[in-house]
Amino acid sequence: MIDKIFGEASGIFNKLTLMDIVISIIYIIIGLIFFTNPSLSNNIVSIFTGIMLILNGILSIYEFIKRGTIDLYNNNLIFGIILILIGIGALIFGKVLAIILGIYFIASGLQRINYGIFLKKFNESSWLLILAVGIIFMILGVTAFFTNGNGIVSVSGICLLGYGLINLVDVILLRRRSKYFIA
Repeated sequence: MIDKIFGEASGIFNKLTLMDIVISIIYIIIGLIFFTNPSLSNNIVSIFTGIMLILNGILSIYEFIKRGTIDLYNNNLIFGIILILIGIGALIFGKVLAIILGIYFIASGLQRINYGIFLKKFNESSWLLILAVGIIFMILGVTAFFTNGNGIVSVSGICLLGYGLINLVDVILLRRRSKYFIA
């Protein structure tokens, strides 16, 4: 019985982290495109960003539903709803992309800080790195507020590339230390 429960939890965890890896790679690709082609229209950037935010929000809600009994995922419902609303805002109000991205990176930074504090409770060695990543995301978010014109596309590309890379490293670390998270 316990082996069956462990196997199911392990399978769910592996699916969630694999989805997170795919999303990180998509962020990296989109970030590179935006950074290397800053003349892309703000509307196209908003559409891609809105879709990614909505997908990331859905993933956070899915994580909450599947793993909500674990303290690490308690806030994912709130983060998921916020990300979906920001994604819808990006689709509707493309002209305010910098503000939307700033809010998104700040929310994502808060989520990482929450994870870092959670991991510290278990004396997990990566807690400080994840906390630092959260702070970096928050700095990226504040930076996004102070851009305009084609700068929005360039800064968005850098932010998305950075987010994708940092999130990819974060997920790889999480998978390596998954024995702490699997019920």
